Amino acid sequence: MRIALDAMGGDNAPGPTVQGAIEAAEDGLHIILVGDEAVLRDEIATQGGLPPNVHLHHASEVVEMDDGPRDAFRRKKDSSLRVAFELVRSGQADAVVTMGNSGAALAMGMFVCQRLEGVRRPAISALFSGREGPAVLLDVGANTECRPDHLADFGLMGSALMQAAFGIDQPRLGLLSNGEEDGKGTELTRETATLLADLPGIEYTGPIEPGELLTNRADVIVTDGWTGNILIKTAEAIISHFRKLVREASDRNVMSQAGALLLKPSLREALAEVDYSEYGGGILLGIDACAVIGHGAAESTEIAKAIRFARQISEHGLLQRIQASLTERSLGTGS
Repeated sequence: MRIALDAMGGDNAPGPTVQGAIEAAEDGLHIILVGDEAVLRDEIATQGGLPPNVHLHHASEVVEMDDGPRDAFRRKKDSSLRVAFELVRSGQADAVVTMGNSGAALAMGMFVCQRLEGVRRPAISALFSGREGPAVLLDVGANTECRPDHLADFGLMGSALMQAAFGIDQPRLGLLSNGEEDGKGTELTRETATLLADLPGIEYTGPIEPGELLTNRADVIVTDGWTGNILIKTAEAIISHFRKLVREASDRNVMSQAGALLLKPSLREALAEVDYSEYGGGILLGIDACAVIGHGAAESTEIAKAIRFARQISEHGLLQRIQASLTERSLGTGS
């Protein structure tokens, strides 16, 4: 299993990416660090060298966080992000991991590796641990405007992800809405509900409110990319604010500091349920490559998690499962 890591992607690269690769390499993975070789060798030297299963692949350019997706694809043909996807397309790598520009990653995936047959729109998914088990939300940013058939595709792809990642044979599918009643929501959600109920091999559980994302009512929750992205960013902001409040409260006096020290393990465990970085990042679904897109500020531990998760979904046939689901849908509907 060979993972192509965009070593120059992320706010603080290449330090965390190199360290993350070294951590993940302990599991026996073969990791390809893609980036400026001179810069990477300087960083590697500060970290005491690389294990034998981590290799370098030179790429002279870097996609910055503020680069537009199309410009990144057209103008930076030797970027570490593009070269990582090219390694998958050529069969030199099995999956891609990047902490860089998510829009550019989507463009690279679509234009370098192409969409899987039958995929109308690729999607970016976010995984949550949850108290009763993991759940996936998609789309969280790839498509701001969607049709009902796009959301139906998201349901099939998200279900294939849950099968490959967690062995859930028949995932339960929910539709994000502003109420549990079938008549609520927008025209998009009402029309989508009809399509989801007819998907083959899927148990449709009905509309789900945002507050039920982590209640284990569904394994897969679908929505349009604009709504999903707003939801994810709102959750991130609330979690960040909560952590800030806890830190401030714990610093007030000695008793508070002692109490915070005792509560720290429990708080960490509780927050892990709503933190999708637990799996290293989001998964780009619908292209002919397994790709994990992490947070730009990710530290080495999160990057190592992303690398391991990329291996997991690749080894368990994510792409083949998506293709089989779409083919079954097409045969069943004639579309």
